[in-house]
Amino acid sequence: MKKLLFLFTFLFCLIAFAQNQKGEMILSVALSPYPTTTNNEDDFGAIGLASFEFFVSNKVSLSGSFFTSNNTLVKDNSGVTIHSYGFMPSIHYYFVNKEKWNVFAQAGYGFGFEDQTQGYIENSALTIYNIGPGAHYRIGEKLYLKLLLPYFNAQNITLNVDAADGIAVFLGLAFKL
Repeated sequence: MKKLLFLFTFLFCLIAFAQNQKGEMILSVALSPYPTTTNNEDDFGAIGLASFEFFVSNKVSLSGSFFTSNNTLVKDNSGVTIHSYGFMPSIHYYFVNKEKWNVFAQAGYGFGFEDQTQGYIENSALTIYNIGPGAHYRIGEKLYLKLLLPYFNAQNITLNVDAADGIAVFLGLAFKL
């Protein structure tokens, strides 16, 4: 019985040590594919996300994310390049917080700018919101694989049109400071 109690105590300490804790910080970068169709021509690019996350408790964190996108990074058939830049604060709630992995839900709202090159450059303001799940999987002592599956909507408020709308798949790396 003493050996079993020792084993459970030891395992609990290992798991508690590796789990997210109040006051911890995480830096991460992630990419998502960014396919667009303009004038019946398909383009393919990427959305990049760089984030800083701070844990206000063991289950809740606040983050600030800088994003940029380019719809013609890989394939440019339309001749229309769309770049966007912005910042989005978010809140995360960790449902699962284990030694090797965790699962969270996030919600955020932010602002940005969009440049569209169609023979001229037009700067437009964006509002962006996202909501959805994410996960980290530990691949090193402080290094994690990051997966985000948010539904997001980027509204071009200058032109009153959707700049992006739907579920995105972000894959990246996170480093616990």
